[in-house]
Amino acid sequence: MASLKERATARLAELRRRRPSVDHAVRMQQHYGAVKAGQQAGAVTYFGFLSFFPILALAVFVVGYVSWVYPAANNNLRDAIESVLPGLIGDQKGQISLANIRTFSGWAGLVGVLGVLYSGLGWVSALRDALTVVFELPAKQQPGFVRGKARDLLTLAAIGLVLLVTVAVAGFARGFSGNLLNWLGLGTQLGWVVGLVTVVLGLAANTLLFFLMFKLLAEPPTPSRSLWRGALLGAVLFEVLKQASQYLLASTKGQPAFQAFGIALILLVWINYFSRVVLYAAAFAHTTPEARAQRVADPAEPVQGPPSPPVTVDHVPQESTMAAPGRTWVGPFAAGSVTALGLVAALRKKDS
Repeated sequence: MASLKERATARLAELRRRRPSVDHAVRMQQHYGAVKAGQQAGAVTYFGFLSFFPILALAVFVVGYVSWVYPAANNNLRDAIESVLPGLIGDQKGQISLANIRTFSGWAGLVGVLGVLYSGLGWVSALRDALTVVFELPAKQQPGFVRGKARDLLTLAAIGLVLLVTVAVAGFARGFSGNLLNWLGLGTQLGWVVGLVTVVLGLAANTLLFFLMFKLLAEPPTPSRSLWRGALLGAVLFEVLKQASQYLLASTKGQPAFQAFGIALILLVWINYFSRVVLYAAAFAHTTPEARAQRVADPAEPVQGPPSPPVTVDHVPQESTMAAPGRTWVGPFAAGSVTALGLVAALRKKDS
């Protein structure tokens, strides 16, 4: 009689055969564990925590200058940070105050921000390494220090710019939808439409954000359709995580650990969960049927090692020169053999 584990395994195998979505989910989890993505998320969390305040200071500094031309930039920055870290920005106790970080102003602030930029870009490098592992990409030759930091800075700037633009567009669309419904006199009956528009735009913005992280950081050869599917899953999980974070903040503020470590504890937990969501989304994209079919059709080329040193072939001596050393022992051996045969013949003749 089959054991409980064997019956469960057989049922799961049958379910995977009948349900491709279940098979995909199982493959995603198996790949996530095979590449040790949980440990990669821990490394990203470490560098993300060290990079959070330098990146936040840099964002406040840049937006402070942009707000001279675009006054709504400060509000968009607050909304963008709130969309990524809900409940952590504010003026209440246990929250991060942007007013304190805004002390990085003027050229002195620029020097200070550039001084912490080295540690601030560690998160980008750590996330790139983690995505490279999940997408099973061969190790690439890393650029020099200055070029590598410039690349990470441009990547971070692109992600931040997309985040700010999507937040601004979402805010405009949300306000426009509300004003349009009020103008039509349907604000009370169709108020849920504004909420639906907000959720849809939030999912679209997060999907674009995840897709850009995949393309800019890892640059995988995975089909774009698979990357978009993984990005959509990441966006959905991210929205669920943001909703759950509200209960997390409410439940931890009264705990002794929060009193001892403050916002740092919540920030660590949040960055770790966010890192896991990113890597799960990458594993989902990597295990789609299209991505697996592409890897079967286009097997990876063998990894090229360092070039071998040139082989030098010594001059092969001619046959005549090779036989020359042999004359030192062939001659005496033949003479000795003839002498021995002659001696044996003489002895036989004497005996006869």
